[in-house]
Amino acid sequence: MNIYLEFPDVDKHFPFRSFICGGDELCYPHWHKEIEIIYVTKGNLNLGINDTPIRMEQGEVQFINGGDVHYFLASPESERVVIQFDLNLFQEAAAPGGTDYSLRDIFTAMEYSSSDWPEAVSAKVIGLIESIYGEDTHRREGYAYLIKARMFELLTVIMREIPQSRVKRLPKFSEDTLTQSRETLERLERIFAYVEQHYREAITLNEVARYMGFSPYYFTKLFKRNTGMTFVAFLNEYRLNKAKWILLNEDLPMSAVAEAAGFGSVKTFHHYFKGATGISPLRYHKTIFRNNRARLQEESSPAGL
Repeated sequence: MNIYLEFPDVDKHFPFRSFICGGDELCYPHWHKEIEIIYVTKGNLNLGINDTPIRMEQGEVQFINGGDVHYFLASPESERVVIQFDLNLFQEAAAPGGTDYSLRDIFTAMEYSSSDWPEAVSAKVIGLIESIYGEDTHRREGYAYLIKARMFELLTVIMREIPQSRVKRLPKFSEDTLTQSRETLERLERIFAYVEQHYREAITLNEVARYMGFSPYYFTKLFKRNTGMTFVAFLNEYRLNKAKWILLNEDLPMSAVAEAAGFGSVKTFHHYFKGATGISPLRYHKTIFRNNRARLQEESSPAGL
């Protein structure tokens, strides 16, 4: 179904793009034929690829192959560099020297996570990613040539130095595989959408299971297997992220924040917030909201005043 197919905004003559993403928002399940590289520059990132939940830490790299269905859970205070590219970027290098494998095979066979690479290889790949992103950001004369050169260098590192996966993977873009992934991810998207619409209400697991047409047992297994957390934990984290956003951007009483974020009472809100962050919501608000307001006022003041 097209709602899961993303078309990255890349030039067909130079099928590449890079950008920075914050972690405050959910990114619903989707897939695209372009290969994606994730480099976490700040904080921790929670994502899922096909049926596997993944938690990345600062300084880690993750490849997502074309055709893999993936999503990102809200990961506050995180930041990531994203690079997306089509294999047509390497078209003139296809199977040189009589090799009997394709570029797609190279990316399919590699270990996707830098946690499984030698430290020196990780450092080399990160250096290339930073160089590529820097060139794309500043776009000085000749930047496209240098990006392409760095991408070829990255391809060489993958071929020579990144270990091959210990898991035998199915070929990408198998119609059976994509159909199965779409069916699973369609269910996840419906659950995410339901939470987004009803998080202010007293949602129960049984209600959401009934909405999905599942038994509570099947719903619990499905959600945990595909997100790596229980539904209740996900719902509380979703509400917590909403509360943080309100505390960061608005100056409201704690009772109003608790109600807007979907917590049943101020006491429940305070208990969960402090347990998750280590500080009370009021202290969080005073520390972050007021500091941000002071910084914005300082930046907007005329120089020298």
